[in-house]
Amino acid sequence: MRFDATAGAALAAPIIIAALILHYTKINGSRLVKALVIAGSIWLIGTTMSDTIYSLDANKHVTFELFTSKDLELELIQTAFSLHWHLILIGIALMLLTSIAIWKSNLVRCVQTRSTKLSFSLSIIVWLLFTVTAIRGGWMDHPQSPMSAYNIGDNDRAFIAWSAPYSVTYHLAKGAKKSASNVTQPASSELHQELAQTTASPAVLDNLKDANIVFVLLESWVSIDMKSYGSDIDSSPFFDALREKSLTSHAMYADGYRTVQGMFASMCSFPNPNGGIVASTQLQNNQYYCLPHMLKDRGWDTRFIQGSGKGIVGAFAKTLGFTESYGKMDYDFDDETNEWGYMDGGIYRYSLDRLDEMQAENPDKPFFMMINTGTTHSVYLPESFGYPFGDDNMSQIRASVQNHADIALHEFLAQLEGRFDKPTLVVLMSDHTAKVSEPDLAKNSIPFLIYATDGSIPTKQIDTAVSQRDIGVTILDWMGGYAPWFTGQSLLEEQEYYRSSFSDGSLFYWVDNRHAVTINSPDGQLKQCFTIEDNTISLIKTDCNAEWVQPLYQQGRDFNNLTQQLLFDGKTLDYRHLASIFPQSSTELEDDSQLVSD
Repeated sequence: MRFDATAGAALAAPIIIAALILHYTKINGSRLVKALVIAGSIWLIGTTMSDTIYSLDANKHVTFELFTSKDLELELIQTAFSLHWHLILIGIALMLLTSIAIWKSNLVRCVQTRSTKLSFSLSIIVWLLFTVTAIRGGWMDHPQSPMSAYNIGDNDRAFIAWSAPYSVTYHLAKGAKKSASNVTQPASSELHQELAQTTASPAVLDNLKDANIVFVLLESWVSIDMKSYGSDIDSSPFFDALREKSLTSHAMYADGYRTVQGMFASMCSFPNPNGGIVASTQLQNNQYYCLPHMLKDRGWDTRFIQGSGKGIVGAFAKTLGFTESYGKMDYDFDDETNEWGYMDGGIYRYSLDRLDEMQAENPDKPFFMMINTGTTHSVYLPESFGYPFGDDNMSQIRASVQNHADIALHEFLAQLEGRFDKPTLVVLMSDHTAKVSEPDLAKNSIPFLIYATDGSIPTKQIDTAVSQRDIGVTILDWMGGYAPWFTGQSLLEEQEYYRSSFSDGSLFYWVDNRHAVTINSPDGQLKQCFTIEDNTISLIKTDCNAEWVQPLYQQGRDFNNLTQQLLFDGKTLDYRHLASIFPQSSTELEDDSQLVSD
């Protein structure tokens, strides 16, 4: 209710003040006031409708996404109409009915008697004070923000308490360049002291393995529709079979809900801002030295390919170190498309064309190509393919679309075999999930695997949960390199302390194997404790007095506080693994992760 009152006060203030001025000047401005009330009502309905549609697709509310949709407005509108046309019709109907009711109502009219100067002045002051107080959220604490909803302490209740009109207005008023905010408490002086005293091995970035890398960023793939992750649904038989012959893990959890978040976590091996992004915010201007930067500086040809408009994702790819960034307007052929652009068949075809072009120009030059797929960005499938898992609900549609993408992936990787003389590392990882209404960790559990054409990657399943932050580290380790500022762990080395992490609003999740704790970022307090079932998704609430909880909680709290402060201070290169967060031995914790060979 507080956020709704804030949004209402912000919209009502100019209307009330305009009405007071009209009343004082004895001008009949009834129509102007009615028009302003109608505009405010349309804004309330429109933002609520838009946020409802978005949350049904992404399972999160609109925040920074306001600034990541540049050049994609048409695709977003088409997606909304194709999936949620009934909600749009309801919203438009409400706007029309409300507008007509307000315009025809006699409740809005200007009284012709003039108010006194004292009455006029006091009224203006009172309304301004009320508005400022409502927007600030009172005077007993620091100013509120949309993330203040998570102060409830329960993620599900916070999700319901969220006010779309307030959040959208807040972020638009704040602007893209300041849209990322640090909601995490500062790192303790003890942590800073430990960081200053920690000496790590120097970076090893020269004389890297002369090899190629093909990184397929599987748009919106979900593990809950994959048999190899314990699902009853077999949407991706090719991926599942390939997983048995690759390096993979029991689980991986996405560090966000947008493509740019998956890119930052995997390429820069650093957590995203809690509840936010780096791309298109003030954080994008900070100094980072990510995997594409390293390879580009050492002679690799680095390219990023997607099938939709370049937009924020394409621009961010260049920020991360990719020399070239391609979008749908660069394609020189026609192929199957959805509302976002080219589907996977066309994207892979264009990628192969660019690979052949690169080899023809300089066959001795190694390359790093990241491919962001597109079929699973939509719910559309060609009529000739149909919906093999049904189309009665979103779960069936999602599985059907992922099945189509799995077939295209099989065809693409088959064409990669024997194409290059140099050893080639192939990485398959989902950037995030989408269209997930299933509970618990379903909206974060994603598939991934790694293999190399020269057989230098072991066929192993790491029997624990790993992070997207581990991928850049693993690639660099395979090439013989090392970056001490990367926060992840190499999957090629046996570790006792793999950790996965992600945030949902201001709630931070810290995962160790089958254990997870949630931490309230603003005050660093432990909120809930869980064990994770073998399906990588289902959470069982457990007693926070259990022996394993406190060590895990303290490590997660300190990691979150330290990395967020370094991120917002522009000092990510100062990060080093601390013994207090990543101890060399975790024997005091139950169910330690272990490396299991298939």
